[in-house]
Amino acid sequence: MKGLSVYLQVLGMALALCGLLLLGAWLMRRLRGLQNQRSSELIQIKGIKPISYKAHLVLIEVMGHHLLIGVGESGPRLLCQLEEKKDAQTTS
Repeated sequence: MKGLSVYLQVLGMALALCGLLLLGAWLMRRLRGLQNQRSSELIQIKGIKPISYKAHLVLIEVMGHHLLIGVGESGPRLLCQLEEKKDAQTTS
């Protein structure tokens, strides 16, 4: 009987350890999903315009700033940072 109780204790510990590992993996996935939601709010792709077979322009907004990025064979490159257009209203 003593051998059986030791076996059941080892089996119970192994199952508890597997359960903890699964719980930890689930929590990591859950927290990573929340982090991706926050980062997607900070960076938004406003538009993509192909200019050739291997190159295109991407307009993105990062924390309120608009950036025009060129993507080609050599990789992404910042072309310019766009400023918001302010209407000049003259009062006469």
